[in-house]
Amino acid sequence: MVDAKSFSGADDDNVPVYAELRPIQRHRSLIDHLFVLRDRGRLTGVGGNLFASPFSDIAAMGRCPDHGGEHNRAMLVWKAIHLPPRFGRKPRQHSFHGWMLGIRCRPLDLRTGDAALVGLSELITATVQANSERTLDPFIDALDTWIEDVGPRLNAATPLQLRALQPEAEDVLSVPRRYRRTCVASLAATAGVDPRTLQRHFRKRTGLGPKQYAAVQRFSVALRRVALGGESLANIASELGYADQSHLTTDLGRHAGMPPGRFRALARRQIVQDAVRFFKDTDFQSRVRLLVCDSGLPDDAVTDVEIQSQGCKVRGPSPSQLRMPNRDGDAGY
Repeated sequence: MVDAKSFSGADDDNVPVYAELRPIQRHRSLIDHLFVLRDRGRLTGVGGNLFASPFSDIAAMGRCPDHGGEHNRAMLVWKAIHLPPRFGRKPRQHSFHGWMLGIRCRPLDLRTGDAALVGLSELITATVQANSERTLDPFIDALDTWIEDVGPRLNAATPLQLRALQPEAEDVLSVPRRYRRTCVASLAATAGVDPRTLQRHFRKRTGLGPKQYAAVQRFSVALRRVALGGESLANIASELGYADQSHLTTDLGRHAGMPPGRFRALARRQIVQDAVRFFKDTDFQSRVRLLVCDSGLPDDAVTDVEIQSQGCKVRGPSPSQLRMPNRDGDAGY
């Protein structure tokens, strides 16, 4: 693991960092987690992989005007984006220099220009202008405020067509119980609809078919256990319903672009245990569930630090990385 103290000589406002935080108690039915990414092309370099993800991302993104110099937050132009789930990994074509912060939740339909996106962009812009401290605290505080404001929207964002399939369809949108295989015909019969109707509504909500979505969910859980746990790969494969360890290896290759052993080694090299450097508020420190920092190693030694995580199960009819954004938003982690 990387020791945060090893970065003590650098400017904290320019150290590449990626953090995931648990939501506060009353937001846990709305979102899976909050995240902050600050990078200079180190954590998100060209040639890395955008991982498959079962989540929708709602994020504010501020790109640096150029790839040189320091990260001056006052110079960033912020815009908010919505990124639907995606199946399979995709090589990154562009490095990311700037900031991205927001939430991950179950799939929802959110159009460009939606008031929730506009509000997030305006809130982050105001936060940057009002704060000069180098910790990440103001951004998490702003995100908590934004979630509180748009909570009713998130809670009611499920399309009416898919609500008619509750609770069966929502059960698939949550982390599958015991990671069972998804039988579309059985699920459709239980919901009282034709399988094609279920497929159509599911794709409208998630962009993926039920089986694809369930597969990406399992991959997301497997990836976190590979990265953070000390258990054997064979045990992870068995508990998550893979046929064998080879099946797990194939799945991570499809959705992450690397075998489990290499990913575990990379994760252990990059994950930081001490959040004090980046968060001053002890409540925020206690909410951090993943913290990744650039180790300063040569590019050929560290080429990818993308870590998806299982997080908490989202309950009820509320919505809970990532279809590839366009060139302006090609920043996935």
